Amino acid sequence: MKQSFLLALIYFFVLNSCGFKVASFQQNFNISEVNSIGDTRINYKIKNKLLSNNKSSSQNLIIINIDSNKIKSIKEKNINNEVTKYELTINSKIDYEALNSNLVGSFSLSKRGDYSVSEKYSDTLIKEKKLLSSLVNELSNEIQETIINIFNDS
Repeated sequence: MKQSFLLALIYFFVLNSCGFKVASFQQNFNISEVNSIGDTRINYKIKNKLLSNNKSSSQNLIIINIDSNKIKSIKEKNINNEVTKYELTINSKIDYEALNSNLVGSFSLSKRGDYSVSEKYSDTLIKEKKLLSSLVNELSNEIQETIINIFNDS
């Protein structure tokens, strides 16, 4: 009995401590300025999200330029040629420039989602706003992760 318990305990510790660690990157820059072109509502939300997460004590200052646009298209129609589903796409081009170094570049990101049409127009608008908010949050997180990866690689 003691041997099986001891053997199970050894297996537990051997299998539990395999050495796997989650890679975590720290933000080693501060955003000094965010300029925006395009859809003002989307850019405003992205700017606020980026600046609210700007808590690094680093001296690396960067300037970010965001050019975003929203494309709303019809995804599905029914037999009566009535729209039943819309697709919403947000495209963003992000330019960055580090003030303390010569690191300059740009990248593009795109997020896409769809929502169904409701009986009431106001319900359809609410679904569109919720989807837009969700896509902008995902886009903001991806922008921040991409910039962190760029600055950690340099």
